[in-house]
Amino acid sequence: MELSVKEIANKINGQIIGKSTIKITGISDLKSAKKGEISFIISPKYVKDAENSRADVIISDSIDKIDKKTIIKVKNARIAYIAVLKLFYPEKEISEHISERAILGKNFKKGKNVFIDDFVVIKDNVELGDNVYIGPGVYIGNDVKIGNDVKIHPSVSIYDRTIIDENTLIHSGVVIGSDGFGFTEDNGKIIKIPQVGFVKIGKNVEIGANCTIDRGALGPTIINDNVKLDNLIHVAHNVEIGDGTLIAAQTGIAGSTKIGKHCIIGGQVGFVDHINIGNFAKIGSQAGVSKDIPDNSVITGTPARPIKELRRAEAFMMRLEELFKKVEELSKKINKQDKK
Repeated sequence: MELSVKEIANKINGQIIGKSTIKITGISDLKSAKKGEISFIISPKYVKDAENSRADVIISDSIDKIDKKTIIKVKNARIAYIAVLKLFYPEKEISEHISERAILGKNFKKGKNVFIDDFVVIKDNVELGDNVYIGPGVYIGNDVKIGNDVKIHPSVSIYDRTIIDENTLIHSGVVIGSDGFGFTEDNGKIIKIPQVGFVKIGKNVEIGANCTIDRGALGPTIINDNVKLDNLIHVAHNVEIGDGTLIAAQTGIAGSTKIGKHCIIGGQVGFVDHINIGNFAKIGSQAGVSKDIPDNSVITGTPARPIKELRRAEAFMMRLEELFKKVEELSKKINKQDKK
């Protein structure tokens, strides 16, 4: 694909500062860009990198001049960059196709333009909406309902009675609806508690590779609209995650914990069971969260606590050696006085 600077600027509502006739053949970061490509900067501190880049055109929301570069000035460089990425790497449209190697159960229902790849297994009473893509090797259990425009990458397993709403993206290796970790002890024996609930996933959700979402012991595990899960996240039984929450990789959420709306959770965070996390909370990486967290909290550490409190404690810890020496000196002076 080849687009002129003018064509790109029109697509992203940008103002051209420089040559409008340059032909652009691709998009890349500043370091990797080649001649004929476009790149972007999000801060004036990257001007030097932009000057040294081989990119001919730079998208910016903060800079009006870069030596020997044409600039497309926009309101938000990140959003414009995403729009240009989509110009050069458009998503393939879903077309109607059912592989001869797929296995379809009884009472299977589907909408328009459904693509089912090789070695997919779909059990009984499954419903698929319009424009659904199912990659190779996917397993879909009984009584599953999947909405419009859902994309499921290869080797995903979806257990019985799962509900997935429209425009959700599920990456490879995800397991949805597996048993929750429920056991009890009886006279020295470990007895499994049946897990008879299900999983309900909302609209515009993205689930990263190799995540596991357990079904409820009773009732649902709920992932609400616009939630984005990174890779390798475990969501235990009867957890609920609120609208628009973002969770980074390797986080583990124990059973029946409720996470509020629009939270931002770093990587490797651990949540104990049966706690409530308020709306708009921000939780730092590797935090250990063991109690309820109010709305708008900013916490980190193990055990997790307000970040300002933790920083004060760290400041005191850095002075421990100095304080220890002072105490030792005072102790020696007191001992000398006692001997007199």
